Amino acid sequence: MKKPPLVPLIAEIPPSRFTSPDGIEPKIGDVVQLDQGFTFPDGEPGCLVYFVRENGQIGYEAMAYESEIGPDIEA
Repeated sequence: MKKPPLVPLIAEIPPSRFTSPDGIEPKIGDVVQLDQGFTFPDGEPGCLVYFVRENGQIGYEAMAYESEIGPDIEA
């Protein structure tokens, strides 16, 4: 089974676009997993991303514009 791509956040994600079970906030430089892509209401491409801790638990889930994430770090 192929692992999801890992990408860095290169921009701030506003609070209205992320949820966190324990209050962790996204920050520039976090390495996140990509999930599904979608189009934001403004017509710009986006994707669902997850910050996964070393123990496998999700730290946060965010809706990110493609312009807010960098290239796949494992490619």
